[in-house]
Parts: sequence; C-alpha cells; structure tokens
Amino acid sequence: MNQPIVWVSGEYAYNVKYFISIQLILILFTGVFAYPQNVQVDSLKAVLENTEEDTSKVNILNDMAAIVFRTAPEEAIKYSSDAKNLAQQINFQKGLALAYKNIGLGYYMQGNYSEAFKNWEPSLEIYQLLGDEKRIANIVSNQGSIFYTLGNNVQAIEYFLRALKIAEKWNDSIRIGTLLLNIGSVYSEQPATLDTALNYYRQALSVGESIGYLDLVGVGTINLGELYFKKEAYDSALFFIEKSLTLVKSNIDIAASLNFLGRIYAEKGDYQTAINYQQDALKMAKKENAQLEIARILLGMASTYKKQGNSRLAIDYYRQAESIAEEIGLDYELSDAYMGLAYSYSDILDYQSAFKYLIQQNDIDNTIYRIESENKTSDLMYSYQLEKKESEIGILKRESVIEQLKSRRQRAILITTGSFGLLLLILAVGFYNRMQFIRKTNEKIKSQKEMITDSITYAQRIQSAILPSQSLLDEIIPEHFIFFKPKDIVSGDFYWIKEVQEHLIIVGADCTGHGVPGAFMSMLGITLLNGLIGDKCFNAPDAILEQLRVKIKEMLVQEGKVQEQKDGMDMAIAIFDKNSRELHFSGANNPLYIIRNKKLQGGKQLEPYASLENGDYQLYELKGDKQPIGVHWEETDFTTHSVSLHEQDTFYIFSDGFVDQFGGEHRKKFKSLNFKKLLLSIQKEPMDQQKIVIEETFESWQGDFEQIDDVSVIGVKI
Repeated sequence: MNQPIVWVSGEYAYNVKYFISIQLILILFTGVFAYPQNVQVDSLKAVLENTEEDTSKVNILNDMAAIVFRTAPEEAIKYSSDAKNLAQQINFQKGLALAYKNIGLGYYMQGNYSEAFKNWEPSLEIYQLLGDEKRIANIVSNQGSIFYTLGNNVQAIEYFLRALKIAEKWNDSIRIGTLLLNIGSVYSEQPATLDTALNYYRQALSVGESIGYLDLVGVGTINLGELYFKKEAYDSALFFIEKSLTLVKSNIDIAASLNFLGRIYAEKGDYQTAINYQQDALKMAKKENAQLEIARILLGMASTYKKQGNSRLAIDYYRQAESIAEEIGLDYELSDAYMGLAYSYSDILDYQSAFKYLIQQNDIDNTIYRIESENKTSDLMYSYQLEKKESEIGILKRESVIEQLKSRRQRAILITTGSFGLLLLILAVGFYNRMQFIRKTNEKIKSQKEMITDSITYAQRIQSAILPSQSLLDEIIPEHFIFFKPKDIVSGDFYWIKEVQEHLIIVGADCTGHGVPGAFMSMLGITLLNGLIGDKCFNAPDAILEQLRVKIKEMLVQEGKVQEQKDGMDMAIAIFDKNSRELHFSGANNPLYIIRNKKLQGGKQLEPYASLENGDYQLYELKGDKQPIGVHWEETDFTTHSVSLHEQDTFYIFSDGFVDQFGGEHRKKFKSLNFKKLLLSIQKEPMDQQKIVIEETFESWQGDFEQIDDVSVIGVKI
C-alpha cells in the first residue's frame, strides 16, 4: 500500500506512502536550514530570548517546530503550541494557521492521525478566510494523506482532486507532481487499475525530472518498483527499487527500499538475502521510531519466514506487527497481520487460532469497504475529468452522458431486482414448508433453553460469590473501582484480590472463551490462586505465573501436542508493598498502566508513553510477556517489573474486551491508544466517577453492536 505526500509549513515537505514507508522530507530553501538540526534550533532559541512577544516570535517558534517535527515530534508540538497561544493573543492569523498545521504534523509523525486532522481543520479555515489558495491545497492534500493512511480511499481521492484543481490553477509543478503520485497510489490498491496507476506514476516522474525534484523522482521510483512487484514482474521491480537507493536520502526512505528488496528476493526464493535486507531496514526504522514503517517491515519479515517454512517465527513477527497496527489504527496492515496469522497457525495445525484470525480479518475487511471504495473512487475521478472538459463538450453533452449512465444503471437495477425477486419466490415456497416443522421444534427448544438459562444463572450466582466482596475491597483498597461486564450471563474474565502481610495482591485475568467455557476456566484460576498464595507473600509475581502455568497444564493434561486444545488464560498480577510503595508486576500477554502527575518527582522513573495536551499527567506502560498461562509453542520465563509508586499515582489492569470492542461510526475496534487517552483524560476525577466515565464510554462506543467479549477494568489510586 502506498503513502500519500504531505507538505510542511509554507514550504514543501512530503510524505509518500509507498509499500512500506511513511516519511516526511523537508525541502530546505534558506541558509539557516543548511546546518544540523540541533545547531539550527539552538540558534533560533538564542534569537527567541531577545524577541518581543510579536509576530517575529510566532514565526521563530513555527520555524523551530518545522525543523524538529520528524526527529522530535513532541518538541514540535510544544513549539507550535506556544506559537498558537501567542498568535491568538496578538491576533496573528497567518502565524496561527501555520501553528495549527505544525501541531498537526507533530501528531502525524506520532501516528496520532485524529489529533493531526483535528488541528489541520482550523488551519484550513483560517487559510480560507485569508484566501491563500496554495496553502489551502497544502492542507487539503495533507488531510487526504490521513484518509489514505487509514484505508479510506474514497475520502482520500476526493481531497487529492480538490488539491489538484488548485495546483493546476496556479501552475504549481511540485504539488501537481506529488498529487499525481498520490492519485496513482490510490489506483495501485486495486489489481484492475494497476495500468492506470502506472500512467499517473509516469506523469509524476516526468514532472519531477523536468523541475529537477529528485525527492519526488526517488519516491516515484519506489512506487514503480512496488507496482511491478504486484504485477509479479520481479526483475523490473528489482531494477526500480535498486535505482531508488541512488535517489532517496533519508533513513526511512532507505529502510523502505531495503524492505522491499527483501520482499522481492523472498519471491525469488533467496530467503537469506531477503532477511538480511529486512533486518537492516528494521534497524533504520527503529532508529527513526517510525511506527508505521516498523509495522510494515515486520509484516515483510513475517512473510519471508513463512515462505521459508518457518511458520512459528512468522507468527512472532505477525504478532508484533498486529500490536503496532492496533495501536495506531492501521486497518490495511492489521488485515494483513490477521491473514498472515491465520495461515501461519494453520501451517502448525492450530486451527482454532487460525479460524479466530480469519474471523478478525473478515471483520476488519468489512470496515474497509474495498470494493465500494474502488467503485466510488472511479466515479469521483470520472466526475473530475468531466468537469475539466466541460468547456469543450458543453453542458448539454455532459448532461446527455449522465442521462445515458443513469439509464444503463436503471436497466441493470431492473434486471437485478427481477432476478432477485424470482429467487425469493422459489425460496419462499421451501421456506413455508420448513416453517411448520420449525414452529413445532422451537416450542421444544424454548423450554429446553429456559432450563439451560436457569442453570447458567445459578452458575452466575456461584461465580459472583467466589469473587471478592465489595465490603472487603472497600476495606483493603479505599480508592479503587472495578468495571466488570460479562458478555454472557457468566464470565471468562475474573479478578482476585487479597492482602497478605501489608502486600496488596491484585489479579486480573481473561480466560480462553467466554460464557460457560470461560466461566469454568475462571473458577479453576481462582481455585489455583487460593491454593498458591497463602499467608506469606514474596515480591515475585513471575513465580506465581509460572506455578499457575504448571498447574493449568497438569490439570488440563496439556503436553504441547498440535491436536490438543490450547485452553488457558491471559493475566496481569500486581503486588503492591504498602510500606515501601514498591509495585511488582508480571503479565501473561496483559500489560499494566501507571499514570502519574508530572509534577511529582523521585522514585524509579520510566519513559512516558503519552501525555495529555495540558501536560499534567503521563502514562507509563509495563508490558507483559507475549505468552499465556497454559501450553504455548515457545514458552519462556515470565518477567517481573518493579517500580516505586508515588502518592496519588493510579494504576490499571484490564482484559482486552474493552479495546477489542467494535463500535463507533465506522465499526472499528476501540484500540489501546484510545483507551490510554481515555484513562489520561479522567485523572482529576475520583475513582468512582472514573468508573462511570469508563462504563458510559464503553456503552456509547458499542452502540447497537454486539458485545464481543467479557470486559474488566481495575483501577487503583495510591
């Protein structure tokens, strides 16, 4: 999948989404940009200290943001936010529009596309008020880039065409070339339109070569390599990708080319050469912290290992790509990861996991609407071409063409409707006969179902009775909440909380399945925890998980054979020493989040994962080990993470039911990034109010969609 071009500030910078890359390239025009970035920023900081609170200061802050947005997007957001605040105070509209744009670029580089779009909207409104059409085209094209990155080709092509019309009006060669490349990228998504994409790529290269714009030529060359790869013309693909390495300059562009070389060599059967190229690509992408790029390289490596016959190693890389894709909301990459996991699990005869991932791939592909996007994209392009030729063919001729299209469509609808009606009539006859039998059968099923429901409800009372009571929880954890929402009457999620020798032990678990099977596993887990944790506590949650794994495998007679069931559970276990305030955590697939007020210092510090815009709080993530409690194809020792907590810190453990829930306008998963933002946004609320907000958010997101899994979230304030 290709990446559209993005422009930065008043100058041109662009981001081209070719097969594996997302990269912003700053076009440098003035002498100040000829020095290394740190020298540039230091020089501007020195100038800033002696600058009045006027338009000059706004411009300097915006310049600083433009310099560092790729290497330090958080700093870029800070500089441009300061520029925005000052521009608002002095009513400097041009500087305000640029500040909003730079804030969006910072978020774009972090993969936070919703925040990027949110800031580009006011930037566009201001440029529209100023009548600055060139910068309007800039923002509109950037917005199209986000739509394309997220897999919404219909919106992407609409925005690209709007920008192209403005660029052609002003004879803006650079924008024309890059937009032609963007449009070609959209067409390259469908096998039926590869030749159309090839035509647009060649037009874009012609523009780039005519004006000596080598960056555009380099990216276009990579895109040509991908296109020939899709056509299975591997020698031609190899020629263009190798050529691109002589043209591109940035690490991310080079990483993209190296990864693609790996894909080509894998198709040619030279797997070792393929892996060597892809490992080099991964190192470069990690050095730039380019998450989208990393995800795509991981997908490439997984594909290579699968072709080589090493499906277990392929699964590991597909899982890593899946995690990143879910984190930043990449539908196309997530679909590829699900498909790769499905086939890789099938290779090792784990058909249960294979089927699960096939279902997930089908769900996400339904949200992408690939076929509908192809049709609508063609319609938009056709409308645009008609509009360009309107002065030549005349309005009457255009209306005639449209009427002919309508007539053909109506005939097609009539034929389809008639055929469908005949089919319904045939089905109705058989359906009526079946109804008589079904009606009688349903009466029996109804009575049996009522008996089963009564039994499950009784089981639910038993399950509730063995969970910690609310009075006990209020006694040992004064400030906490537990949001517990089973999918069915009984739950495969459970929580287990106990105080032992001034140590608070909190466990949150997600068992295989939900409903009755999950409930049996949850009761087994609670029973084992009661037996393993007695009156003495040691700060070693990893040892507890290890013992649980041994017990689960013994009781379920799991020996690692391919044909046996892979029942087990994911778990997060936190042991909090009330005296020392040390938190010891270990996780089987599940993480733990800590949120701290930034003003509090001391203790063992971690790198912040994310922060609110107001800067008051930071979220720290302690990751669990990528293995369940139960049999696993590559079992390793569990890991304990230890950190000193501060007063007023909060920590959270949870199952994946919340983040995996489909909902919202586009039936997408809620995703972990949005969950982190939700937790950060409620830190000033008491814990009981936090629970209310979390519950209301889940219900609002779910809407009319079915709850897909059990949901549990545990929050504790120190």
